[in-house]
Amino acid sequence: MVKVGREPSGDPFNSIVQLEHESGKPRNPFINAGAIAVVDAIMMGHEPKETLGEILSFVRYIADDDSIYFDHAVAASEMAHRDRNASLAHFMKAFGHLRHDVDKVLGTYFHQCAIAMSCEQLAHAGLFLASDGVNEPSGIRVVAPQRARRINSLMMMCGHYDASGEFAFRVGLPGKSGVGGGILAIAPGHGSVAVWSPGLDAYGNSLLGTQALEMFVQRTGWSVFGH
Repeated sequence: MVKVGREPSGDPFNSIVQLEHESGKPRNPFINAGAIAVVDAIMMGHEPKETLGEILSFVRYIADDDSIYFDHAVAASEMAHRDRNASLAHFMKAFGHLRHDVDKVLGTYFHQCAIAMSCEQLAHAGLFLASDGVNEPSGIRVVAPQRARRINSLMMMCGHYDASGEFAFRVGLPGKSGVGGGILAIAPGHGSVAVWSPGLDAYGNSLLGTQALEMFVQRTGWSVFGH
């Protein structure tokens, strides 16, 4: 990644501190600044509507469910309260890490964040990461095995903001949390698990969701670190 790093941030998910210290380059793609930079990269050669169409089509494909949709009310709410994310985007733009108009990037980013999915749909969407990049049960390859491994590595190191180490210690699975209370966890060679509970800890991760996954790995032995 040229525009986005692959190291834990050690700061809150929407912090601008790290960007100031490192010339506007986000530490990883799972904090807000990194996700915005990734959206900017996806937009290359496309208008926002085309980009969103491609994103939604991909998510529907890997989840094998065409009922997945953008919650436009959520996207509009994010846009109305965009000040912090706009600051991140403008800061990256000033250092040459964003190519497109900031408002267009943010509009695309907020819609991507507003994809509405159930736990079952989310678990299906992540299953290819547990199968060396192959979309089960179709058997069609989504990404190369090396890329699936790298995505899982990033999820393990960075997927829970500045509590990623705690999640690795307690659960021992690559995982990505969201401030909506959802967590997607990957057990390579076994399967994918999605949980949801809206109560968050101080770092923006689901409290009960983390506890549920901790109990799950204790019973299944699916932690990547063993029993």
